[in-house]
Amino acid sequence: MAREAVREAVPLDAEARQRRRHAVAAVVYFLYGIFYLFGAQYLMSMQAAARGMANPQLFFLIGAVITVLFPLLIYSRFALALSLVWPPRARRTTLYINFTLLLGLLVLARVVALLRGGLFLKTPLHTAGLLIAAFNAACLLWAGLSRPCWTAREGKGDA
Repeated sequence: MAREAVREAVPLDAEARQRRRHAVAAVVYFLYGIFYLFGAQYLMSMQAAARGMANPQLFFLIGAVITVLFPLLIYSRFALALSLVWPPRARRTTLYINFTLLLGLLVLARVVALLRGGLFLKTPLHTAGLLIAAFNAACLLWAGLSRPCWTAREGKGDA
């Protein structure tokens, strides 16, 4: 009881807010992966291979990667750092390619494609997929935009 009161009284610092946002986004993306695996099972039950889809087992492999690997990368706040080589004492500007933000933009593109194609109107499963993807994109963008994309720091080394 006392810990909860202290937690509410002390505001979270920026690092803790980022961690919390990325944890929420990782859990939501994990649920998205579970939904993807259910979609793969749905395709298998429809005998999608007999209807022209070459390898429906590929959806299980993609779903497993989405369900296991991507939430771990989101939770760890994975980002690729790109920095040019500058003279040792110069200011260095580094671009961080945030995995969470990039993934959020890709899921948002999928939502737009579903809306433009009208696929969400076919079945309730398609509509649920659209709603889950939209919520997932919102969580990923919310977490991904909490980190700065550019940082500047002084170079280290001898001149």
